[in-house]
Amino acid sequence: MADISTGAVLHPGPFVYDIISAGTAHRARSIFDGHILGDQLDVRRCDRHFWDHTPIPETVRHYIRLAGFEGVLDCGYMMLDHALITSLVERWRPETHTFHLPVGETTVTLQDVEVLWGLPIDGPPVIGIDTTHSVQEWVNLCEELLGFSPLMSDFDGRRLKLGCLSRVLDAGLPPDASDVHCRQRARIYLLLLLGGHLLSDKSGNKVPLLYMPLLRDLETVGQYSWGSAILATLYRSLCSATSPYRSSIAGPLMLLQLWAWERIPTVRPDRVHPLEHYPGPYGARWNVQFDVHRVARHVVSIFRDQLTGLRAREFIWQPYSDDILASLPPYCTAGRRIWTSVTYLICWEVVEPHLSNRVMRQFGYHQPVPDLRLTENQQELHSLDRRGKGNQDWLTAHRAYVEVWTDRHSHVEDGVVAEDPTYPSDEYRQWYRERTVVYVSNPTRQLILPEGFQGDSARTQYLMDAMTQVYYMAETSLTQSDEQHANYFNAMKDFASMTLETVGESSRLAFRPSRVPQQIPQPTDPNRVERAPRNVHGGQHGGGRRRRFRSPEPTVQTGLDGRSQATEHQGTSTGPFGHSRSPVLMEAFTPNTDELHGSGEQHVGGTDAGQSTQALDQRLESQITQVDIVMPAQPRRTQRAHKPRGCGTHGKLGHH
Repeated sequence: MADISTGAVLHPGPFVYDIISAGTAHRARSIFDGHILGDQLDVRRCDRHFWDHTPIPETVRHYIRLAGFEGVLDCGYMMLDHALITSLVERWRPETHTFHLPVGETTVTLQDVEVLWGLPIDGPPVIGIDTTHSVQEWVNLCEELLGFSPLMSDFDGRRLKLGCLSRVLDAGLPPDASDVHCRQRARIYLLLLLGGHLLSDKSGNKVPLLYMPLLRDLETVGQYSWGSAILATLYRSLCSATSPYRSSIAGPLMLLQLWAWERIPTVRPDRVHPLEHYPGPYGARWNVQFDVHRVARHVVSIFRDQLTGLRAREFIWQPYSDDILASLPPYCTAGRRIWTSVTYLICWEVVEPHLSNRVMRQFGYHQPVPDLRLTENQQELHSLDRRGKGNQDWLTAHRAYVEVWTDRHSHVEDGVVAEDPTYPSDEYRQWYRERTVVYVSNPTRQLILPEGFQGDSARTQYLMDAMTQVYYMAETSLTQSDEQHANYFNAMKDFASMTLETVGESSRLAFRPSRVPQQIPQPTDPNRVERAPRNVHGGQHGGGRRRRFRSPEPTVQTGLDGRSQATEHQGTSTGPFGHSRSPVLMEAFTPNTDELHGSGEQHVGGTDAGQSTQALDQRLESQITQVDIVMPAQPRRTQRAHKPRGCGTHGKLGHH
């Protein structure tokens, strides 16, 4: 909890750095500092090539079913809300692969992949040799497995453009197509599904050719753990997007949106005609028309405000009841034995830990303070990619991680069943509060000319934190006060307790506020690579490719002591709540019994008390009204026009 005492600097958290390193660059910290205000990530997808060619003939769908991807077909095409995805990225922590929400840590797990999409999870990892071929060799392989020869222009290194696959499907399938022809069409559909939807990258229109050898035998494709590969890709995409220098994100983001809809009712649309019984996985229940009149959409600040003010009863820890699981097809629960396995997820070069031990409440268990298993080498794993690694044998390179996955059944995490996972233990809450980012939005920032939605959740949280601090300040002062002032401090405690109870936040008093570090570490990004300018002249097609931050709007910062001041983006701190580019010292609160006694004596005398109150009101009024507003210089920022995409990502939520 931030230090709310007089003159203290608001610390966004964390206060203990054994999980989140001090000074780690993150999108959330840039929002707190005012660099990113309403910027929305560009969510890239290119799955319309696939969905435009549905329904799929049954003779082809049969092989897609054998490959284990029929559940994704049943879920169908859905719109993505870029603002919702962006607000979730702001809460994602690459160190733990969990979302840090006010209610605790939570994440997308192997259970969600299997239940929502029906993808196989309990099998060999998706990995092998990234073989390098000549273009002609790739053409010959396409002719054999896909039934057509792509043009030379359809290749981009070791990737194939999705457009050429879509053009083949435009011709349709002859009614008397042979079994070989149907198998070739099934492989084309699978490549479109993998490259444009499930394992997409930010190119938006290409699929890596390394999947081709895996699709040769369609009878064995379904034996691979495609669910863990897709979850690893989602983790990597979220980790990458948390950098404040990134402006886009790709990957299986529909899985993330379905996960959010199932667990956070306040952000999901209503279904116009809910299906009580439906074929396929649980995510197929969202393949209906939506009613969005009761929920927000496409506004980052609204979703950010909702997640900031998320209360315990507004998050569903177990959306999949036993009755629901029993009603699903068997392939949606075939891998339930490893749902809680603490292991590595692998997809070629991508290796990401699956830390179910941090989210045991999602499985109905009591959540203990988690250990630091599989979290020690995150930066090294995040730096791996395929560039310059032709003919790389990833199975050999990742042998240690593959062995952990192979032994996944031995790493299943058991727990103590919780009667109600909604409320964790006080021990966990104290531990989590000290290690999470408490504030994403800065409640002390007051825009001079606000535009658009202005949420109050951060300020509400700040006030509740302050009331909790008042409670414990009064409790501490009781131990140092005489009998005369004991009633005064007891009254303060009762007032704070009653206030929190009135708004349903009395549980905050179950643990003491955290000890705040004496310095606010400044963000650094050791993984960021500054690229050299393309030419010395700059301009539209030259200059550096580094992303410029938006200069924060002029603001008035207000502390609990009544001091108000304008701030601007400068190299040093401008005050107790200003933008701090250098370490800012914070004053620790220690009760001063002399001041307490003096203030008590002053309040006893009526005349002196009235004069003191009047003088205080005049001083506060003077400080609030006489504010010097400094308008910061706005740096030039180049806006890159985004090309319109015909893949349905910028439309409104509605029926697909």
